[in-house]
Amino acid sequence: MDFLKHAKRLPVLDWNLTFFGAHEQKVGPEWVVPIEKHYAFECIFVLEGHEYVKIQDKTYTLSAGDFFLIPPEFPHQVWAGQILKYFCFHFDLDDPNLKVQLIQGISYYHPCNSELCKKITPHLTKLDSLIKDGSFDFNTKMIIQIELSKMLQSFYQSAVKRTHDASSTHVEYSRIMADYMKSQLTNQVLSYIKNGYAPVEKPIEVDDAIRKVGLSNGYGFRIFKQTYGISPREYLSKLKVNEAKKLLMKPSYSVADIGSALGYSGLANFSRQFKRWTGLSPNQFRVNASQKQ
Repeated sequence: MDFLKHAKRLPVLDWNLTFFGAHEQKVGPEWVVPIEKHYAFECIFVLEGHEYVKIQDKTYTLSAGDFFLIPPEFPHQVWAGQILKYFCFHFDLDDPNLKVQLIQGISYYHPCNSELCKKITPHLTKLDSLIKDGSFDFNTKMIIQIELSKMLQSFYQSAVKRTHDASSTHVEYSRIMADYMKSQLTNQVLSYIKNGYAPVEKPIEVDDAIRKVGLSNGYGFRIFKQTYGISPREYLSKLKVNEAKKLLMKPSYSVADIGSALGYSGLANFSRQFKRWTGLSPNQFRVNASQKQ
């Protein structure tokens, strides 16, 4: 008998949301940051004075109360006016649908009187106030999670409003590829954890995701990078490092088991790749993580 035959369900949540690099700083006119790009979204909130941001060959002037969102992998440069006090942080998420919508549907610059900036300013102010508190415990982490989630909800609503015909075919293909890689990797890891051995099927590969949408490798790589700002291989690597970090936080799984769950043929291969990703060996990461808990 199916006891849940008439049950109504909520969706399963399986995504990583990362918040990092948050800081507040007051600087003078000599402050210039060289051209750079990040793998995550960068958020800039001006508290006093002016900040200049050059991106895509256009320069924006930010004043107090203005907000600027820089998408992943977009080269940019920032510098100060005569006086500048700003709050900045980065965030990243591995939900392919939302990531595409944010990259495609939200403009960079949001002046203080814009609808989106008015919505998110209370959350930005709350996050900035945590720096002054100085005590970072579980409660602080939960507040960060809540405030960032509320901001993401506002970003999503703004992006949906602006959804243009750019649910164009190449964006949809890219989304399907990203979804496929994420779901296949999740199934691969869960299968290993549940059964205690690597699945019979070969580990997930980028080529499988491109074949899923019936494209040539070259074209699939190109449109994926246009949509997400990184190649499909880099995207799959980010998914793997997120899974590895989650599993390394659980002492019950050996490093060798984690490497096998992620599809690596040996402990040395996994350890070498993890160090490329993070600068730490899996064991060093595990020790550091346990000390922070």
